[in-house]
Amino acid sequence: MAEAKLNREYALRIIGVGALMMGICVWSIYDGTKGWPQKNTAMDKARPLLLATNLTATAWLERDDDGTSVLDRLFAEANAKTPGKLVRKISDLKLPANLANDTDSLNAHAARLNTMFQDPVYSEGDLKGQFTMALITALLGLLAFVAVGLKAPKRFVADERGLSGSGFGPRPIAYDDIAEINWAKWDEKGIVRLTLKSGGNVRLDGWHFSGMTGVMDEIRKQRPELAAGEIKNYK
Repeated sequence: MAEAKLNREYALRIIGVGALMMGICVWSIYDGTKGWPQKNTAMDKARPLLLATNLTATAWLERDDDGTSVLDRLFAEANAKTPGKLVRKISDLKLPANLANDTDSLNAHAARLNTMFQDPVYSEGDLKGQFTMALITALLGLLAFVAVGLKAPKRFVADERGLSGSGFGPRPIAYDDIAEINWAKWDEKGIVRLTLKSGGNVRLDGWHFSGMTGVMDEIRKQRPELAAGEIKNYK
């Protein structure tokens, strides 16, 4: 008798993916409800100091010998930590060297910085996006767990009497009922499909279910005319 059941390696990988998705979900909820609003609050505290200081993007981010920038010092004065996203936004606005002394460019540059400082670091759209991310990753995580849960109780049994077990359906399948075996994906993916004379077909997956090679060996033994040549061994 040969029996195939859930492949532990496959199950652990899918559960790991599900756990990762749920972790991203929790992190997204945290960012949307606490992490990012806290950074907006820090921006609110530092905003008056930022708007009162007229510097270029390069000057805002230039660090002293102690490793701090003007931006860091102003946020520290406001008892807040500099948001990393704000640093990236300012960095993106740095003027090219050839425009550093161009009056029009400097005025436009100052206007962009002023607009940036008046806005929150994370917009309402950013916050809503985190909740969307949380929903998507939660669904993906649940799907991963459900996929493993649905496969866990399945068994595929092949013996001299025929094919049985929940994986083959509610009733045993006689070997004579197998009309055709499609081996095309076995060597590459460990998948075969049995077409039944009584109607319908059964998909057997050697990656999802450990021991499927033994099941297929028993089928080849009982129905040698349907056998493929040398086949890859799937544990």
